[in-house]
Amino acid sequence: MPVYELSVDGALVREAEKIVSLEGRAFPTLVMRWESRLFDQPWLTTLVLDYVIALPPLIVGQATFNEVRIAAFTGGAGTKFMYFGTEMSASVPRIAPEMENTIAPTALYQEFRLDEQSCPIPYLKLIQVSPRIYGEGLQNYYSPPIKVERYDGVASPEHIADFFPKVVANLDPVKGTTLVDPAQGFWTGARFLGATSIAILRQGRVVGLHRRTGKTDKDPIPPEVKRRDPRLDVRGDWVAVDVGAASTVVAVRSERGGAEFVRIGTDAPLRVSADNENPSEVAFEALARTTKAWRDRVILPMTRWGDVLVGHAARDMRLRPGADVHERAAASLPALPLLRERTERGEPFRLRGRSDPDTTEALKKPAPPIIDEEGIGAHDPFDPIELYAYYVGLHLNQRSRGLSTRYAITMPTGWSPERRESVLVAFRRGLFRSLPAGLCEYHDLDGLQVVDGGPSAIAYAVQAFRMFGIQPRDGGVPFCVIDAGASEAGLAFGILRSAKAHEAAQGLERMVEYLDPTAIPWLGGERLLHRIAYKVYSSSQAAMRDRRIPFERPPEEEPIDGAEDLLASSPDGRANAWALKELLRPLLEGGPSATVAERLSLVGLDGEPVVVPLSIDRGALGGAIDAWFRDGVEVVRRLLEGAVAKIGREPDPYQGLRILLGGRLGMNQRFAELLAGVLPAGVQVHRFKEPDKANLGAPTVKMAVALGALSLRFDRIGATLRAEKRDAFRYRVGRARHGQLADVLDPSVDYDVWREVGACLKPEVELLFMAADDEGEVAADDPRVRRAVCALGRGAVGQRLYVRAVGPARAEISVGPPGGEPASGAVCWTVHLESGAAEKTGG
Repeated sequence: MPVYELSVDGALVREAEKIVSLEGRAFPTLVMRWESRLFDQPWLTTLVLDYVIALPPLIVGQATFNEVRIAAFTGGAGTKFMYFGTEMSASVPRIAPEMENTIAPTALYQEFRLDEQSCPIPYLKLIQVSPRIYGEGLQNYYSPPIKVERYDGVASPEHIADFFPKVVANLDPVKGTTLVDPAQGFWTGARFLGATSIAILRQGRVVGLHRRTGKTDKDPIPPEVKRRDPRLDVRGDWVAVDVGAASTVVAVRSERGGAEFVRIGTDAPLRVSADNENPSEVAFEALARTTKAWRDRVILPMTRWGDVLVGHAARDMRLRPGADVHERAAASLPALPLLRERTERGEPFRLRGRSDPDTTEALKKPAPPIIDEEGIGAHDPFDPIELYAYYVGLHLNQRSRGLSTRYAITMPTGWSPERRESVLVAFRRGLFRSLPAGLCEYHDLDGLQVVDGGPSAIAYAVQAFRMFGIQPRDGGVPFCVIDAGASEAGLAFGILRSAKAHEAAQGLERMVEYLDPTAIPWLGGERLLHRIAYKVYSSSQAAMRDRRIPFERPPEEEPIDGAEDLLASSPDGRANAWALKELLRPLLEGGPSATVAERLSLVGLDGEPVVVPLSIDRGALGGAIDAWFRDGVEVVRRLLEGAVAKIGREPDPYQGLRILLGGRLGMNQRFAELLAGVLPAGVQVHRFKEPDKANLGAPTVKMAVALGALSLRFDRIGATLRAEKRDAFRYRVGRARHGQLADVLDPSVDYDVWREVGACLKPEVELLFMAADDEGEVAADDPRVRRAVCALGRGAVGQRLYVRAVGPARAEISVGPPGGEPASGAVCWTVHLESGAAEKTGG
């Protein structure tokens, strides 16, 4: 059994690094260091032992001596010599100490160098001797003989590892057992970063460290590594990415499997279901190094984890208490997707790193949308959203997972087509950069699909129908989605119905047919919280002016007179705004009675932190929140009133309407109460409930959006924009039969579809109609039934009569052959059902 062994285990490497730091070490510590080569790379080996000197084995035929430096703990006492004999005398072989220490501090350690010139003993004989260290005073405790043994830790292919995932994204490295396996191997076109340090174990105990020397960012791949075509590992799944201002959810699903949620930037255990939501946040420790690495290379740039943090790690960095909390907040970019609003407004915005605050990196208009032809280059503006997408791709496209090339990106409902395209392109670029070059060659993006997954409100509705057990019935189920999230309240109105014949031929069973979605852009949780913070900042203006506290003004609020210099956009102003928002968050989520501190440490224009007393009027803030909620609910009511005219059913268009209330703000109890107060009877509200700690398998409202986007890809449900923009047909139209109104048209019919009425028996045809306020049988002579006479002419006699709805209160009647429909030039009359007037409009 060998005395030494090697390991690339991360925990052992960290322990080895602590040992070779010599922290807390004392007598009888001996430190050995030598240079060698491992996997054709220069390495430095350091061992720390007690009263033992270890020597590397001599490579026969290549050298006659291995140079080794030895440092002995002396505690400040000067040494004379290291000697090889029983007693110190002028005749025994000896080595004088070095004048400079390169391993350990001079005050505590004395170093010796064993090389072919200085050592009086042949290298192969050293293992047989017992050297001593002679000194005066305290140094005499080294006079007993020191044991010499051979270091025989041999590196094997198991110690090959690709640490690129670890260095760049804090992910598990690719182990050597995978890289040297012919069935697995290393992807062609992937970036390799070999082990930078290896722990040395002596009989199971960590005693030292192998450490790489020189640059490690351009490692050649060791010959033992097997190459593999990455196309062999492309997965057939879809990835749904729901982009939100506060959080972004990443979910992966195959056709037959369940969804898996991917967490970005964390290795902490899952405690609650909400931990699956990734903060939409990036933080910079060293901005200059990050942007340089980002621009140096297109595919798999080496942006080092620690220089930049993403997702959970970025939020933890910003919220972690400490003396430098303001510097960390100023170096963070929360609410990342809202950066597009700033560039659209032309607002100046400067990025900052925590350790290099003087680095200048201004936020610019993102790269052009066409990347297939122009490519990605160092001249492109630095886009934090693209960087975030790159890290999403790194977490997905790992050697242990395979490669994903199909992505559906859902975004807030109210975003304009231009903004949606801009964010979609940023994600496409970032995901492309996370793939090995052997899969998507430069300018070759045919294998990568990054598509718009649609408004988040529609994706949420798809999942909500499943969660609440809502099934389509005859005529469909009208619905209203209110996705009140962090940045807006998205609204979508439509009908859940069974698939039509041509849709069923495509494998669909249910369809979500919706009107053009809309949004209330100011009704978002983070936006309202920013306005609350601004109100507190304004009410505390005397203290803020006195201490020169900068603040970022929300665009919905007016500037404070005389405070223009304090309200200018800056990293410090953003940091103060976020600090105050976090302090006041309980007032929005829990109500005015929530406990909040009335003093807060903020940073002034001089960059120095100062504690500021706050003037918090709970009554005024509670009233403002309530007024915002009421205004938002009133907008929802008006939009709903217009929508039910198109999707509702007579006589009560609200009958059977389902309200699907989602989003973080939708979870607010007060908002839900005010909404319920304006809804008519018969409307059913389905309010999402967040899962607790005991139910990790249940999705949050944000996760439900990603699940809905995946259902649209794999399940027998589809979504389509409602082609019909006219209000719902509101009449019953037909002919008299056996003394009753036999209606052919009713509110459930589609517009512009001819329906056969019967035979045309005379030149003048009487059409019966009434308002659709009664669905039961109605006598033909009922006072509510009205008549319109249409003179179709003698040429119509003997043909079949056809009628169709062409407007909410308008129908057409014509004639045609049996089993068909009227010809384009056939006689046609239009009946205006509100007035009862009939006019010839064709033939």
